[in-house]
Amino acid sequence: MKKAGLILAMLMILGWASLSKADPAVNLSGYVLANFQEYLNEEGKYSVVLDGSDWVDQGPKGFNQFDLTRAYLTFSADWNDKLYSNVTTDIKADPDGVRRLFLKFAYVDIKNLWPDSKVRFGLQEVPWGSYDDNMLWRYRMVEQGFYSYWGTFATADYGLSVLGSVFDKKLLYHLAVLNGEGGSGVETDRFKEYVGRLTLDLGSPDTFRIYPSIGYSSHRFNDNDGFIDDVLMTGLGMDFWRIHLAGEYFQGILTMTGGSYPLARGVWPTGAVDALKATAEPEDFLEDDSAVNYGGYAIYTDIKLADKLNLFGRYDRYQPNTDPDLDRLDETMWTAGICYHPYDPLWVTLDYRQNSFGDPDPDNDGQDELPPVSVIYTHWKIVY
Repeated sequence: MKKAGLILAMLMILGWASLSKADPAVNLSGYVLANFQEYLNEEGKYSVVLDGSDWVDQGPKGFNQFDLTRAYLTFSADWNDKLYSNVTTDIKADPDGVRRLFLKFAYVDIKNLWPDSKVRFGLQEVPWGSYDDNMLWRYRMVEQGFYSYWGTFATADYGLSVLGSVFDKKLLYHLAVLNGEGGSGVETDRFKEYVGRLTLDLGSPDTFRIYPSIGYSSHRFNDNDGFIDDVLMTGLGMDFWRIHLAGEYFQGILTMTGGSYPLARGVWPTGAVDALKATAEPEDFLEDDSAVNYGGYAIYTDIKLADKLNLFGRYDRYQPNTDPDLDRLDETMWTAGICYHPYDPLWVTLDYRQNSFGDPDPDNDGQDELPPVSVIYTHWKIVY
């Protein structure tokens, strides 16, 4: 019955659109993100492996590679003054290196049911996604924004949302009810995610502009009312003269099951989490289901040196567990570079990144199994 009702609703929407505008203009757009990366640390692109009874890091020396990370293709259409649709495809690489095409977004917008509003249904971007990438960080070609990079939430999900603005576009809102499994996850009806963002947008981009935001994401579990997966998000961006400054902060609470190692999300070399668990003390594991606190912040800067030439920088600190007894699990990332935009369809960067770990020697054997990862890149964004 649910499927029949959904199909009927979609047919009604398409029928309404076809009656209003028989030949909508379909727009085709997209962009490709590619890079060349050269690892500067001695181990190259390393993994942490068990060698007999000892955990060690190993990897190809002087590792470098050309890589294609994203290839977006977007089909969009304004069917009439009330209805808009968007379908976006992307690629991703499997562990074996094969790149596969998948659906990134597929949604319809019903516009202006009330002034300056949209009601969106389908596979869609989460409320913090484009704000994070476009308004604060601005260099998606280099890396994802802070929240999605550290795995706080998926960048796309199935659901229903409302978005728009009030007070002459000075207050922006985006509220959504989503499956909570992410765009590639399978819906199991364990929970739904309730997530939203409010943004003040004050001033003018030509003189001085400031745009603080607050967001909140909450999963409510059907199978266990005691489980929590909540995140509070804040962000602040400022633009003045040739300078862009921005920052983000989040604080999350995640219920982990008894017996698990209390490490909530993160970005680690292959095998690193296994090494952390294997070398931990028995008392470091959770005896009962427990709410684990995690969080972090990012600081961004962008300086326009000349027309189509910018300097940019970023610093992240992420804590997968804020318990003082586990503070050595902190991770940091910083990156800096220069971006050149010689033509409208082409952006090129030369940038450096270093990821460091709070405890590079988790098993206390005098050898650093988690040395800093240092990489120099050139990134390309090609728009079509």
